[in-house]
Amino acid sequence: MATKEQIKKAILDIAGNPSSGAIASLADKWADAIAELDKTPRSDSEVADGAPLPAPKKESRVTKPTEIR
Repeated sequence: MATKEQIKKAILDIAGNPSSGAIASLADKWADAIAELDKTPRSDSEVADGAPLPAPKKESRVTKPTEIR
């Protein structure tokens, strides 16, 4: 997980390190928003501390038809 400063540096590096303009003025807000997204769990089964998720349930597949002809 990247920190806010690492995210801001990546944004500015990609944009060519602008000293003024929209990207330079909004880089802090973008970095805050991305860092916040990085903190929140993506689903109910995913935890924020990075602990491994439980294994998915095994699928059951039908290999033979149920009808008799």
